[in-house]
Formats: sequence, C-alpha cells, structure tokens
Amino acid sequence: MTKRFVITGCGRSGTTYIARLLSELGCPCNHEVFFTGSRPGRGTELMARLGARELRWSSPTIGEAAWEAAPWLPLMPDDTHVLHQLRHPLEFIRSRQKKGWVHGRFRSRHLPHFPRMNKARFAALPLPEQADWLARFWIDWNALVEERARGKSYLRYRIEDFDLAKLNEMLTWIQFPHDPDTVEQVFSQLPTNVNTRGQKRDDITLNLLPEETRSNLASAAKRYGYHL
Repeated sequence: MTKRFVITGCGRSGTTYIARLLSELGCPCNHEVFFTGSRPGRGTELMARLGARELRWSSPTIGEAAWEAAPWLPLMPDDTHVLHQLRHPLEFIRSRQKKGWVHGRFRSRHLPHFPRMNKARFAALPLPEQADWLARFWIDWNALVEERARGKSYLRYRIEDFDLAKLNEMLTWIQFPHDPDTVEQVFSQLPTNVNTRGQKRDDITLNLLPEETRSNLASAAKRYGYHL
C-alpha cells in the first residue's frame, strides 16, 4: 500500500513541479492545499496535540507538497514519509526575493526570532538586508524540517540532482506501484519550469551577505552537499 507522504523544505525549490509530476503518474499529490499560511488552524492543531485527531487529508490524495508543512510533521501519522527537498541557497534567495516575503506571520510564528514582516515592509528593505533575512531563513527552515521529521521515514535530496533514477527511487520508497516505461515517458514530457515566472535579479550574490551570515550559510549548505 502506498505510503502517505509530505514533500517539504523552505519553498521556491520545485515542489510545484514534483507534485504535478507525481500526480500525472497517477500518484495524487496536492500542492499547498492542506497546508497553507493559516491552516490547519489552531483548533485542529490543539486536537492533534491532545491526540484527539491526526493531521491527515482525505483520500484519494496520497501526498502533499508544501513548505508550510514543516512545523506540523510531528502531528502527522507515524507512518507518514517525509521528503525534504532542497535547492541551492543562492537560487532560493533570488527566487524568494522576486516573489516577495509572503506569509510573514506564519514564518515568525514558527521561527520566533524572525520579525513579522509583511510583503511591503520586506520590499522596502535594502537589497543586502533582504538577502540576509532570506539566507537565514534557508538555514533555519531546513533545520526545522530535519528536527520535526525525527521519528518518521525521511528522504532528503537536492532538486538539482533530481532525475529519472531519483524519481524511481522516490516512487519505490513510498511504495507506489509504477511501470518504468510510463515513468520515463511522463518524466521526459513534463517541463521543469511549471512555476517559473519573471526575471530573478542576478545582482543578488553571496557578497551581499554579512560575513557571519555568509559563514553560517556556507556551513549549512555544505551539510546538504552544496559548496559555496
């Protein structure tokens, strides 16, 4: 039986593409439907913490891809499989800066050392300060995923390494029955830029970051296989 799974990370890392790819293979995977900036909600969270209910979505959906899922992982059924999807930190910073700082209250709720910035306030910051906040978020949110995934089946990968072999590994890991030929056909036909819009700023570089943040980012990135 296919295992219920969550694909999460710090966002802007290709989760839209992976969710669509899996769904087109017949493995229904929503993208930011069950988990959004304000859900599952405090009442649902309290009931889950008290053991009165589990955080789970209705069938036939099997998986959910959402960066917002990270804080809720401990409240999900024990057999939930967690896929931790990463993207090169500099590419994340450029992509998130382009989209802006949304769900600021949600971010600060789960990372209390982050201010409750809205999108307008973030956009008004000087570019180096924007890059600094985004670099620190990449470090801390990915660490949060690892912390909250403890005790569950956990698979981590970089979106830059995602290929046909990794897709087949993922499908086998969640125990989803699949035909390799069909998988190859769907994989080769679906474009990877399904959620790419606009032009990212190429003047956002690591040199914009304060020395301490740059050092911390390099250490965290190295842990995940990135060399800055």
